[in-house]
Amino acid sequence: MIATVETVIALVAIFISGLLLVPALNIAWEWVRLSQVIHIFGSALLILFPILPFLHHHIKGTVFTRRKSSVSGILILLVFISIVASGLYLFFFGNPGGEISGYIAHTVHLYLSFVLIVLLFWHTSKIFRHKGVLVFAVSVVLTQPLYSMERLSNITLEKGVHRYHVQEWSNSTTCKECHSDIFKQWANSNHRHMADSNPYYMVMENLAEMDRGVEFRKWCMGCHNPSAVTMDQKRTTHFMDDNLMPDPLFVQDSKNLQESYEKHPYRLEQGLSCIGCHSITKATPKGNSSFSLGLKERKTYMFENSPSKTRRWIANRLIEADPKVHKASYMRPLYKKSRFCASCHDETLPHNGKHVVTTFRQWQNSPYNDPNNPQKHKECIDCHMKQLHNGSFTNRPGRSTRGGSIKKDIKVHYFAGGNYFLAGLKNDENRDQSIQLLKTSAKLDAAVQNNTLIVGVTNTGAGHKLPTGAADFRQLWLDITLKDAKGKTILSSGKLDKHGNIEKGSVIFNKVFGDKEGKPVGLMFWRYEKLLRDTRIDAGKRVQNSFPIPQNAKYPLQAIIKLNFRIYPQWVTDIVKAAYPALPDPPVITIASMEKSFE
Repeated sequence: MIATVETVIALVAIFISGLLLVPALNIAWEWVRLSQVIHIFGSALLILFPILPFLHHHIKGTVFTRRKSSVSGILILLVFISIVASGLYLFFFGNPGGEISGYIAHTVHLYLSFVLIVLLFWHTSKIFRHKGVLVFAVSVVLTQPLYSMERLSNITLEKGVHRYHVQEWSNSTTCKECHSDIFKQWANSNHRHMADSNPYYMVMENLAEMDRGVEFRKWCMGCHNPSAVTMDQKRTTHFMDDNLMPDPLFVQDSKNLQESYEKHPYRLEQGLSCIGCHSITKATPKGNSSFSLGLKERKTYMFENSPSKTRRWIANRLIEADPKVHKASYMRPLYKKSRFCASCHDETLPHNGKHVVTTFRQWQNSPYNDPNNPQKHKECIDCHMKQLHNGSFTNRPGRSTRGGSIKKDIKVHYFAGGNYFLAGLKNDENRDQSIQLLKTSAKLDAAVQNNTLIVGVTNTGAGHKLPTGAADFRQLWLDITLKDAKGKTILSSGKLDKHGNIEKGSVIFNKVFGDKEGKPVGLMFWRYEKLLRDTRIDAGKRVQNSFPIPQNAKYPLQAIIKLNFRIYPQWVTDIVKAAYPALPDPPVITIASMEKSFE
């Protein structure tokens, strides 16, 4: 018996309403949530009327009356039953990510729906009765929902878990009661402000989607917003205070995060949270978020993840009564190794394998990577999580947790580095730590030979190239002023023009990416195909630049030399300010300076 037109239409309608829910189609949420209701309740009605009555009549007449059967018909029945069963499971039990059964139900429901449509047309049309055509059609259909073969994120979850639920991502606010000092350091640090509260990142992630599609956001989010990736979220969302979007630039101590948690304890914390680092169980130097998470492996105390203040208070008392398990859950020897940092601080373009950030590789090739010589060997945390005082690394004695033992040296969580700017908008101490670290990185020297000013720059403190990270957006440059015997400026280089940009012809230590045609890629660094320039300074190395002195210069000469640094070029900040008007311009920092007379 041939299926009725009504039954075919009903099945196709169910399929289309479900297809609108597939995230890869990137359909507007208003349509998705409407389609979800239509798909669930509309499917129930269509299955009851007319699909089930037709199946009963069709099976009874074909199998029991005429005693005939077909392979395609049996397959359709089995697939249909599997889809209905998996749909019922998803509706009543869901797929929160903690159990493998939910993932299986989702997979079965999604992929078998494509198989059902192919089988339906095979069963009702001579075109699809050829087995070769069936195999080809099934192969094509099953590959359509899959994303490209580009490895956009290397995050792996613990065994048996394919996706996390928001409640499994403990909010960093819950750490504050027992680790108040460390929380404050982290709360104003750049590691805290890597996603929704970082205006530069938000502009770049949006631009990445405009240029390469919504899926490409995942490559950015793997390190900047890993919690969202593990929940299959497609984009980083702005910080919200109820229905308002506050300006996060000047909020101190992450008060907006704390207030949001009190109102909405199960709202996902964007960016890199405390547990985002302290639940990493494995890390490799492959970069592109090459780490493994173990949220569910972590042993928790009774009420530890409860949003109730009373229950959290009890949980903290339980932890403090016997903190060994808690400490073991959050501290691993891995966290002291540079490869832990390498999982994010090396970046490779997923579509062409080009290395855009190689900070870990630079350290590997530096004189600081010398494990056989403890006096010289330094891991990343020995500089970036070490207290600085008056320009020198010093121990910070104290307690890392309330009531804990006094330690000789606590690893601070300012995460001092090149980006003094954004952290500095929130806290002077965070800014000061980064600026002090920057000033340990380089020294200047100068000489005059053959009527030429020679300026040397030595990378004396950085365990990597100077600058490193997103060095195509970093600006390290020489600011030169040379005056003659009468005080007249006879040589000038490295000044800012009226728009705040470094004047052309200046000596800048950075790298410049080019596209296939050799044109600078600008903001869209993922278009990188050719390296146009790399003038950065290797760890422990010295470079020199020459500046011709006018032939008629009257000696003695007075040189004023500065090594300046700015975290973002002015033209980049101008673009970001179009979206965030309150954003100030990053100040220029002088890393090293000298004045010298030449007779």
